[in-house]
Amino acid sequence: MIYIILSFLVGITIVINMMINGKLSQREGMINGVIINYLMATISSIILCIIMIKSIPSYTAIRVVPLPYFIAGLIGVMTTYLFNVIIPNVPAVYVVILRFIGQIFTSAMIDYIYLDIFSKGKIIGGALFLIGLIMNARADNKYAQKNLKLSEHIKVC
Repeated sequence: MIYIILSFLVGITIVINMMINGKLSQREGMINGVIINYLMATISSIILCIIMIKSIPSYTAIRVVPLPYFIAGLIGVMTTYLFNVIIPNVPAVYVVILRFIGQIFTSAMIDYIYLDIFSKGKIIGGALFLIGLIMNARADNKYAQKNLKLSEHIKVC
């Protein structure tokens, strides 16, 4: 049960993080936003390492980690940059749902490639989410256009 609660809290912090980074990038610029984000991550990591000094692996243990595993840091920087570009231009709920859909499809591909498991349920579920998102976006667009026409009509009167 604790892992379910922690997973829920992680979901909350991810959305809060995206919003803060988006606002930061609007205020300070895209690159500066990413630099500030990762500077704070580095400082936080150093503090965490000081607190957990006994569980830090030795240099030799880190040295044998295969190089491809270090790509995660690069992916993290690219993800932060992309979110900084996207957040000011797309409603938060769409970003969260699209991210979720991307995670569903990617996890289905990884399951297929590494575990030889093909999940029709994940693909169908992801497709249904995507269809629902498209329908919702169209409804939002129609509603926004209707309100724009109404506000223009009110200004004319």
